[in-house]
Amino acid sequence: AGTSSTSKTLTFNVASRRRTVWYDVQDGLEHHVRGVTLPDLLLAARAPKAVDAVVFDFADGMKIPVHLSDPDEVKAIFIALEHGDPMDVYGRQYLLHNRGALPCPKVVYGREPKDYSIWLFPTKLTRIRLVTWKVFEANLAQPTRRFPDRTGWPIYLQHCQPCHGLGGQGARRGADFLGDLDAYRRVPPMAVTDLSQHPSLHEKVKGFAEGAMPVLNHVSNQEIATLWRWLHSIHKSATK
Repeated sequence: AGTSSTSKTLTFNVASRRRTVWYDVQDGLEHHVRGVTLPDLLLAARAPKAVDAVVFDFADGMKIPVHLSDPDEVKAIFIALEHGDPMDVYGRQYLLHNRGALPCPKVVYGREPKDYSIWLFPTKLTRIRLVTWKVFEANLAQPTRRFPDRTGWPIYLQHCQPCHGLGGQGARRGADFLGDLDAYRRVPPMAVTDLSQHPSLHEKVKGFAEGAMPVLNHVSNQEIATLWRWLHSIHKSATK
């Protein structure tokens, strides 16, 4: 009905599943798949008119939003319910070259990135949310007790939000930006540290510190410094 927290389950029998070959950015290969495109999924869900974004939730806590105003991005997404081969043998395990297997349903992203893509990292798909972006953004910012600003907030949304939440809101794959990043605020953002010290934000972002975080070479030093200052501001006003 379009009310908050309304949920529904969509069932696609074999006859209604689209059979196609789709490029997957996760291993750079084309795959034989059966499932549904994102536009067809939105049509089947009868998305309310207010919906202008989709958020994909994954088993490891990652949450990736897609703005429906970007037609190329929307058309690049296929939800594979089965993975197969040229002999039309299909199963529920999606086989990635040299990367193991993921259970279906699996989001298959078909655009070649210029430098970096968050779609290199998703795991098992658990839920798809149809949202109004302004409400989604406001809920995400609520623990900071601040409205989204023009300083570090756009940087957070672009580079950090799919993995890092704010005060329990949003993604849970990486450290929470309010609860778990105090140490980074106490080290200058561009500092060069040794093994006895906590790494700087620059060292973490650029891959000079240990951890599972991907190397984000496309994030500029200026953006890192702005993000660091923003961390200070949201901690001062945050809900404790």
